Amino acid sequence: MFTFTHRNPEMTLDRDHTALFLADMQNEFLSESGSYYPMIEESLKANKVADHLEDLLRCAKEIGLPVIHSPHYYYPTDMQWVAPGGAISDYLATQVSFVGRKDPVDLEGFHGSGADYPERFKKYLQDGKTANTSPHKGASARTNDVIKQLRMRRIEKVIMAGPVANICLEGHMRDIIEEGFEVAMVRDAVAGGCNEEGDAYLAAMVNYRYMANAVWTTEEAIGRMKAIAS
Repeated sequence: MFTFTHRNPEMTLDRDHTALFLADMQNEFLSESGSYYPMIEESLKANKVADHLEDLLRCAKEIGLPVIHSPHYYYPTDMQWVAPGGAISDYLATQVSFVGRKDPVDLEGFHGSGADYPERFKKYLQDGKTANTSPHKGASARTNDVIKQLRMRRIEKVIMAGPVANICLEGHMRDIIEEGFEVAMVRDAVAGGCNEEGDAYLAAMVNYRYMANAVWTTEEAIGRMKAIAS
C-alpha cells in the first residue's frame, strides 16, 4: 500500500539551454568484460540500457544538443587514500583495476580496458564535440568539472542517463539539482543491482520521483528533444 505524495512538475525543454548528460559510459559498466557489469547485467538487459543510451546520443547529435559525459577513473596514486568510503575501499584495497588508468596523462593500457568506452559509443563520445569531463572519484559531480561545463554553456535543463542509476547517476543528479538546474531522468536508460537490502533500480526510481523535475522513458525524452529541434 502506498500514498501518492506529489506529482513531478512539468519540464519543458529549451533548444538553447538543454543538454544530454551521461555518466559512466565505460566498459566496466556496459561491457560483459567489466567487473561491475555482472552486478547490473539483469537490469541492463531488461531495460535495454545500451540501446537506449545510443538512441539518446544519436538524437542529441542529430539535433545538435550539447552532450556532457562524466567518466569514472582511478589512478595508482589513489591507492594512497586512507579514508575511502563504502565500496570504494574494496576497489582500492590492493590495486587500481576498477576503471583504472596508469596516469592522468598516460594512456598506456587504456584501450579496451574497463576505463575505456565501449566501441559502439566511441563515435559519439570521441567526436570532438562531446565534453568528457575530468573524472569523478566518488559518486557525484563534486569531484570534477561537470557543473562548470554546464554553466559555461548556459545550460539550464539537463536530461540524464547512465548505467548505474542509484550511485553515480543519482549522485550527479543530486548535485546538479542543488546547483539550480532542472533535471529529467530517463528511466529505461539506467540500471541497478540488488543486494540483501533490496533492488537498487527501484530505489533509484523512488528517489528520482521525489527529486527530479521529470522521469521519462527514452521514447518520451527523444520525442521532446526532437520537438525543440526546429
